[in-house]
Amino acid sequence: MNVPNTLTVFRILLIPVFIAAYFLAPEAYFYLPAVVLAVSGLTDVADGYIARRFHQITPLGRFLDPVADKLTMASVTICLAITHAPLRWLFGIYFVKEMTLALVGLVQLKSWRNSITAKWYGKATTALLYTLMFVVILFPGIPEKILYVLILPPVFFIVLSFIFYLKEIKKHKNSV
Repeated sequence: MNVPNTLTVFRILLIPVFIAAYFLAPEAYFYLPAVVLAVSGLTDVADGYIARRFHQITPLGRFLDPVADKLTMASVTICLAITHAPLRWLFGIYFVKEMTLALVGLVQLKSWRNSITAKWYGKATTALLYTLMFVVILFPGIPEKILYVLILPPVFFIVLSFIFYLKEIKKHKNSV
């Protein structure tokens, strides 16, 4: 297993660490889940950079990296949705998008090996989601009314990326 794949597995192993930090850290250590999430995010950037820079892209990495991304995002979103009602809407929309794309992609493309690579709109969605999550973690007492406003940009990009990825799958299917 190469360095990028090891970092991806490490990122998956950070998921239960985040969950434990989010629910079990004493109030004085409210920032701890944000630190774990930051390490996960930096690891994601590092594994992608190393894989591209040193030509260490592997079929396992192409499969595991998006799985780690989805598991991390889903886990963090679920944790936050448990404690912040407005984020339940965000999680619901995110979940429907991801499950639909996974099912349509597998049916249309017949294999994860033919999967679509990340696009700018997917990366923008991820950046907005991470930003929102950091804000919610670092300001746990944020009023619900403000949260409803803060979830609008990520929700917009989730829907936008859903539409664009469906188009990519259709286009990719026709070329496979």
